[in-house]
Amino acid sequence: MYSSLVREMAGRKDLSRRSFVAGAGVAAGVAAVAATGVASAAEKAGSSAADASAAGGAKAGSTAGASAAGTPSFMTPPKPVDESKITQTYESDVVIIGTGLSGMCLADRLTELGVDFRIFSAGTMHVQRGGSFHGIDTTTQAKYGITDYTPETMGRRIKQEIMCGTYYVDQAKWYTWANRCPEAMNWLIAKAEGYGMKVVLERGYNDEDHLWEFTPASHNFVMTDESLTTANGGIFSQTVDFGAFAGASLVNDMYQHEIEAGGTTIDWRTKAEYLEREDGGAGRVSSVVAQLLDDKGQGTGEYVRYVGRKAIVMATGDFSADHEMMAAYCPWVVERGMLADTGVNYDATFQFGSLMPGDGQKMGLWVGAAWQKAPNACLIDLLDGPYHKEIGNVDTINLNRDGKRFMNEDVVCSYSAIADLQQPGQEVFYVWPEEYADAYEVWDHFGATEPCPDDGVQYPATQTFTSDQMRQAWAASAEKGTYVKGSTVEEVLKALGDIDVPTALETIERYNQYCADGYDPEFQKDPSLLTPIDSPSGTYYGYKITTGPSQLLGSTGGLRTSVKMEVLDADDKPIEGLYNIGVMTGDMFATTYNFCVCGHDLSACCTTFPYLLAQDLADMK
Repeated sequence: MYSSLVREMAGRKDLSRRSFVAGAGVAAGVAAVAATGVASAAEKAGSSAADASAAGGAKAGSTAGASAAGTPSFMTPPKPVDESKITQTYESDVVIIGTGLSGMCLADRLTELGVDFRIFSAGTMHVQRGGSFHGIDTTTQAKYGITDYTPETMGRRIKQEIMCGTYYVDQAKWYTWANRCPEAMNWLIAKAEGYGMKVVLERGYNDEDHLWEFTPASHNFVMTDESLTTANGGIFSQTVDFGAFAGASLVNDMYQHEIEAGGTTIDWRTKAEYLEREDGGAGRVSSVVAQLLDDKGQGTGEYVRYVGRKAIVMATGDFSADHEMMAAYCPWVVERGMLADTGVNYDATFQFGSLMPGDGQKMGLWVGAAWQKAPNACLIDLLDGPYHKEIGNVDTINLNRDGKRFMNEDVVCSYSAIADLQQPGQEVFYVWPEEYADAYEVWDHFGATEPCPDDGVQYPATQTFTSDQMRQAWAASAEKGTYVKGSTVEEVLKALGDIDVPTALETIERYNQYCADGYDPEFQKDPSLLTPIDSPSGTYYGYKITTGPSQLLGSTGGLRTSVKMEVLDADDKPIEGLYNIGVMTGDMFATTYNFCVCGHDLSACCTTFPYLLAQDLADMK
């Protein structure tokens, strides 16, 4: 249900789409172009990338082929443009590259603090994906009567997240987020409520094994009253009731309004090309050269320079659209065919299989930044089929192509996706009886929220289902051909195809005995989740998924990053003047982005860290 809904919505016109003409104005002072030493610094920083690419080879869809020496093409910086092509120079205290949620958050907070800044983007609008913001000790949680979810009480949760990252992650970032999240999130909540948004909580996660359970903490921003759009002067491009999917668009609409009301013009269709570092490539990063784009997103050959007296902050998103970078840093994704050749669309919101081309990561490598120490995590999930927990796997029997069970089915969606990737053909088969609908009184799907204390309404109401509604939904999916339906298990298995039917029948027979016994000797699944594949009504369903690009939402991390969002070199020393935020933040996530603390990226990397960085920049002399 989730998968089809998200993909249907992703095909709609981009959320919050508004175009603006870049402002003009000349600031005094031009930073010296310092190309000397950039190539050698980039080569040193990216040696691991070169080795990885040489071993794995450049993949289809890469920005360019690897050089003859085996160095990935993304490690080769462009030549500085002729000064005659740089038609404008803008100087400010801070320069922000990118108008995703993190860049816009930083810009809004700088506006409040009275810091002089410029912000520009290669796209024509702000972009964002989703809307789940994890909150700790917030005013919204207090309204719901949740007062025991605080930095002091969630130490176990943070330790578990560090463990999920196999201790590759930077623990200081996780604890900084936990300790400072209340301040940043309460700032955002108060701001949003001031614009008439409702802030609601996604339902918590109940785990029978007490491993993944958590308190309702993922905050959604919703706006369902059409009059609010008019009342707020057209600030918001549309109303949103599905906050987990699109609430971030409301937040960015709000940020944009405040940025522009504060007197800053966002420069759209302006693509960052390379950074400029002083002292022959050994000093501070003082400026960035960007190219103006035409209405089709193509370079015009006209360039501008942005000089940052205090900082250049990159907030350019992930690198999953550059297949060569993915081959170097996330080879398992490439090897399993999870990348799609979607091209580069700087206005992309929800797009599966690949997203952004790693512009900021490349620019950082070219001036000597080091790659993060942790294995890059990708955002993958498998929220599809008859699952009953908000971010849970389908916990009826899961079979592979050989007709065998391969895991304890009770797990969150990110880890079930990883398990599925290890199966023959990356295929998973679900089989269940119509009576499976009665196994749970409530079926929660992605984005299900608790009723809002203000009005008692659940936003969106369509994400919590009764047993009868699930029966209807399964029947409708069978009518559409999404699911298969039959009067016997064998009939369903044969209709699914590509599965060893005799072995699958034997596996299901054993599983039914486990259900009767109340004990699973194979995978120790909790007895309360053992529902037999047996239908007194003679109605069975089946569904097959092949894990691929439609389960990939993007990559995380890239450049080595300090807890203060400084970009670091190979000696873990800050490169003066250079910062990055958002999903670019290095060493925050590792191996797998697990979704277990729903909304930690939007809360930590896109809200708390930019919020704190703004104050640091304001205090900087």
